[in-house]
Amino acid sequence: MAQCTGKVERNTKGPGWLGLVQNGEPFRLLFPVGVLLGLYGVAMWPLHIWAGAAMYPGQFHARIMIQGFLSAFVIGFLGTALPRLLETPKVRLGESLAYALGLCGAAGLHASGRMPTGDLVFLITMGLFVGHLALRGAIFRKDVPPPGFVLVALGMACALAGTGLLLVAQEVPQALPDPLPVLGRLLLHQGYLLFPVMGIGAFLLPRFFGLPSRQSFPASTGLPPGWLGRAGLALFCGGVVLAGFVLEAFGEPRWGNGLRAGGVLFYFLREVPAHRAGFGGGALALGLRLALASIPIAYGLMAAWPERTSSFLHVLFISGFSLLTLIVASRVVLGHSGRSASFRAWLWPVLVMTGLVVLAMLTRVSADWMPQMRQSHYAYAAVAWMAGVAAWSVGILPGLARPDEEE
Repeated sequence: MAQCTGKVERNTKGPGWLGLVQNGEPFRLLFPVGVLLGLYGVAMWPLHIWAGAAMYPGQFHARIMIQGFLSAFVIGFLGTALPRLLETPKVRLGESLAYALGLCGAAGLHASGRMPTGDLVFLITMGLFVGHLALRGAIFRKDVPPPGFVLVALGMACALAGTGLLLVAQEVPQALPDPLPVLGRLLLHQGYLLFPVMGIGAFLLPRFFGLPSRQSFPASTGLPPGWLGRAGLALFCGGVVLAGFVLEAFGEPRWGNGLRAGGVLFYFLREVPAHRAGFGGGALALGLRLALASIPIAYGLMAAWPERTSSFLHVLFISGFSLLTLIVASRVVLGHSGRSASFRAWLWPVLVMTGLVVLAMLTRVSADWMPQMRQSHYAYAAVAWMAGVAAWSVGILPGLARPDEEE
């Protein structure tokens, strides 16, 4: 009875779900959109292998996962966090709906085989999002962003530049030298996600381990002392990673992946020293350790065996980017629904999701060493990932409808 009474009180006194989105929390809309797009993009594999769907997923799957699943979480997180950090006007419901519709439209176009049009819709959607945030910051900013967020800006530039290069390459193939379409793919599929992981990670991830953030500075409209030094370190490591993309595009995958492994590992060790925090911290910290380790490991494997790049990329994407995204999203939802006390708990939805995502990665990577069972293992990996995300959604996403009563 008390629970029922509490629920009625929350519904009558607090804003509803759409009201919370309108109040500047676009993650409450974009996160479930991202989950649905991710399940849709991954389901293409078992549908093709077991149900006989005619279209081979290949590039369509990759585009839906990058421009749909992961982008929804990127926009949801940044659209919530940046206005708060900079004290600018919040992202409202209409904007959030426009971003969600843009990402869904791009995914639908990719699924129907119209990749150039899907890329164009994504380019417009991301351009509007970046433009809206930049305009708010230029006019209303009352604080400076964390220094590592220069890498977030670099990631957004990779999304726009990479998509633009791929769009030109598809529409006018002779217009670009051979390395540029490859560079565009690397910027969109990797740089767009990797740079925000580095930049946001330096600010947010130490909190998962109970460590102080080196990215926290007093509120100021000017650059506080020490800010330029940390931003310079971020740009240096970002430049090393960017040089790795250029080298790979020009036919040097071993050196390109090696540079990325070194740049990422150095930056994480300096700014997110998880190795100093012991092995406690609950389910979120466990998943985060696995995800952070997967990124430099993936690049190291691709540097050592460049001929196996297509296999080892799934270490980066599955147990790296997708696991890290869901772990950070877990903290965001818990923190904004009055459950911050659970940050260091052993949460069953997070543990199940982490285990199944790692299983999906191992199944997908090992499939390429078993030619006779490759296709079935692709499908098994997809099912494991979808099961993990479904379990996570059941346990975590109901918090999207709950306001943070501590605010």
